[in-house]
Amino acid sequence: MIASVCMASTALYLHRSGIAEFVPLALAGNSGARPDTPILRSETLNRANNRRRHMNRLYDKMDEDLYDSTLGPLMLDDSIPAEAQPATALELGTGDETTLEAFGGRAALRSLAQKIDFDSAAGTFPTQSRSASVPLSIWVVGNQADIENRIAGTGYDPGLSGDTVSIDSGVDYLVADGLVLGLGVGWGSTAGEAGARQLEYRESNLAVSPYFVARMTDWLNLRGSVSFGESTISQSAIGTGPDTLRYAEALESTTISNSIGFGSEYEFGSLPLTVQLDGDMITARENVKSARATDGSMIPENTAYTQLFDAVAEARYRISMGNHRIIPFAGQEETIAMMNQDYGRSGSTRYFAGSEYIYEPMNFGMSIQGFRERATDSEMLEGIRSEFSMTEELPRGYGTLSPYINTESTNIYLETGGGMTHEWGKFPGQVSFEMRRKFTYEIQHSDYSGLVTVDFKF
Repeated sequence: MIASVCMASTALYLHRSGIAEFVPLALAGNSGARPDTPILRSETLNRANNRRRHMNRLYDKMDEDLYDSTLGPLMLDDSIPAEAQPATALELGTGDETTLEAFGGRAALRSLAQKIDFDSAAGTFPTQSRSASVPLSIWVVGNQADIENRIAGTGYDPGLSGDTVSIDSGVDYLVADGLVLGLGVGWGSTAGEAGARQLEYRESNLAVSPYFVARMTDWLNLRGSVSFGESTISQSAIGTGPDTLRYAEALESTTISNSIGFGSEYEFGSLPLTVQLDGDMITARENVKSARATDGSMIPENTAYTQLFDAVAEARYRISMGNHRIIPFAGQEETIAMMNQDYGRSGSTRYFAGSEYIYEPMNFGMSIQGFRERATDSEMLEGIRSEFSMTEELPRGYGTLSPYINTESTNIYLETGGGMTHEWGKFPGQVSFEMRRKFTYEIQHSDYSGLVTVDFKF
């Protein structure tokens, strides 16, 4: 509890005050036109989320709290490039026919990375038992995140766009009760554009990450890791580019990062109240080596530095009345990032509150949640999300059928969706179908999407 309070107090101080003095704020000048720090921030968060997903499962494995997790395969065929589709195909009132797009190229890599999830700590790695008595865990996890553009304190806007994809794997061993040591290896790919300089940016990265997970008490967990990586970076002009454009076509860099985090879940004895706290502090430094520019001059060595803190606090109260269960909840999510090159501090705050309702005889559930989110350089987002679901057993042992519908209404968009999942009963698998529609208010534009997945549990 002391560790939780200390980290929460630090986050509050950083959130209310200015940039901490220990963050170097070197103005980048010409090197600042190379937006290394915002890109490093997105890459670091994406990779940290991979490791954290596995670490959280290790906590559950120590508690022998088994749960299901599946791999949804992605099928690719007949890719239609975006430029070949009508620009107004999904706008309302145009009369243009809607086109369907299959994933291909970079889009396929993004989608596939989000679906890769083999983890023996979740029972989804072939031939690997998810039992607390088996000390060895093996995992392969993927993730994808968009690169977030950031405006420097001087007003410089690099115009960043693109995304970063990472696939991480590792093996760890339960060396003692409540202590796991492991080693991870990861690959990352970043592709984007810096609109201000009209440059395309491509980066490929390999990293090695030793890590640990420790169960301190029944309600407090600690986790940490160190990562060492090397990257190759290529840049190229978009189109012909201006004659004065100065850049290096090939760059190399080395990265070192470390993270320390905690997770706490406390139940108040006779009160049906549970409080959860979760937080991570991540520091990353990338040294981009000097290189020769296209005009023959030398581009100097550059250092990107970022420090990240994210935390979640949530309280849930359980009310039982016969076959009815009501679970009101409320919480807050906080993310803070501090960067050099005059990009300063950025972050987001999200407040949420709502309730869940479960009627056990019919396996019926519903939830409603209101939220408000404020992020740096972004319009405030506030809205309500609701979901209804039901599970019904099919005759003759044909498994279960689970239909659901959900809506999310905000001040910026309206998103509706629904689908159905069929668990195959004795055969370890399921098929799911989902349809979604998202309508934005500012420009009357509506996106439709559908997804069919077939999952097999190992």
